[in-house]
Amino acid sequence: MLSPDFFKSSFEVTCFLLFIVCFLHSYSKYGFQKTFREFLAGFILSAGCENLGVLSGAYVYPGFHFYVFEIPLVNPLSWIALVYLVMEITNRLFPLKERRFLFYVIIVSLIDSTLALSVDLMMDPLATIYNWWIWVPVDQAYITEDVVNPYNFDLITHMTTPENPISMYFENVFSENRYPTRLFGIPLINFIAWFVFVFVFSIQFRWIESKISWSHFKKLTYLLLLILIEIPILGITLITPNI
Repeated sequence: MLSPDFFKSSFEVTCFLLFIVCFLHSYSKYGFQKTFREFLAGFILSAGCENLGVLSGAYVYPGFHFYVFEIPLVNPLSWIALVYLVMEITNRLFPLKERRFLFYVIIVSLIDSTLALSVDLMMDPLATIYNWWIWVPVDQAYITEDVVNPYNFDLITHMTTPENPISMYFENVFSENRYPTRLFGIPLINFIAWFVFVFVFSIQFRWIESKISWSHFKKLTYLLLLILIEIPILGITLITPNI
């Protein structure tokens, strides 16, 4: 019988492969510069906000092989791969309308968010059940060594919330009944955050890429500046609500 650890490792490998396939597809279709902008910006946004979530004490990702600070490397890789796929779908289904560009971008970005959310609604319950990520219990400020039972993985790593100023701040913010509204055992705010992150990324990337006269460097600079501004704003805003 295959062990649960096998499935966790398989998930990790599959996410790596999905990222590589999406990157190569984008490279062959759009060239290196656009691919670099999209994948780098998506990686930074996802990795930044997810690390902020772990540092706040909201959840942990224990037992993976490769990490970017406090989160598994496959987390931002799979996020940008998924966003790339849903944006490719909407690009094909809804060709760009130049005369109503702003309306087009908003509507298509909403569709992107809805498609990504539908995938997350299927994946996150399984990930939570199998301990691929663990939300802090409602009666604790953060995860300690006695909370996580590594029943389905061999690597005993990233099991606790690291001591840091962010977790100390949120220790006072979180109440005993934090995130009381749950869907499939997962805080509702998680799904709201998914929708918001994909919508924001999609709309800003499409807007910047529409600037035909801009150079690669200018597009990349604007995109990264927006991402760096959004990480603390979106991260803290979506971690804090007690809904």
